[in-house]
Amino acid sequence: MRKRPQQERSQQMVTALIDATALCISKYGLDAVTTPKIAEMAGVSVGSLYQYFDDKQALIEALIEQGTHEVVKALQTLIAQIESDSLEEIVKQSIQYGFSLLGQSDGLYLEIVKNWHRLPMQKMVDVMQSFSLDFGRLFFTKHYQTHSIQNLHVKFFIIVNSTLFTMMQSMSGQNSMINQEDIVNELTAMIVGYLQQEDPKPLVV
Repeated sequence: MRKRPQQERSQQMVTALIDATALCISKYGLDAVTTPKIAEMAGVSVGSLYQYFDDKQALIEALIEQGTHEVVKALQTLIAQIESDSLEEIVKQSIQYGFSLLGQSDGLYLEIVKNWHRLPMQKMVDVMQSFSLDFGRLFFTKHYQTHSIQNLHVKFFIIVNSTLFTMMQSMSGQNSMINQEDIVNELTAMIVGYLQQEDPKPLVV
């Protein structure tokens, strides 16, 4: 972002521009989106847009960052509402939520996923890893008698990246023969099995 909004009016304009970016992506598709279209959708001049964002890429990055934080909040609410203390149930419902989000009718997240390889997705991955690791620390500290808490940062790095990549590949339409329910079940089994396995004992020389 070129400059941070200080006043409420400026903050409202930035929010309007980010929202307009989402609407334009849903309406026109990622490649057809331009800064003039975004400005028009937001009801502001192109000059006003450039006061806060350098280009379309900067707007998309802000949209992804905002959307990621919204997803994390929704996941926090979802996990808090799950009555079961089962790791399997928590993982499965979280993955199902992710797929439902990608399948929303406006097509925004699906369009982003289809183009994930050329978008600034690293911040999204970093936020998801941080959230997952925080959850993991709380969960496994509570259940330390039955679950190992060693190397959680490494384990959740692997889990988040492999899960996001699998979901993105699935939703991009490149594997239409694979059933989504099967992916949810297999991802759940893989993650739970990985987290519940015993840590290898050090070799004694």
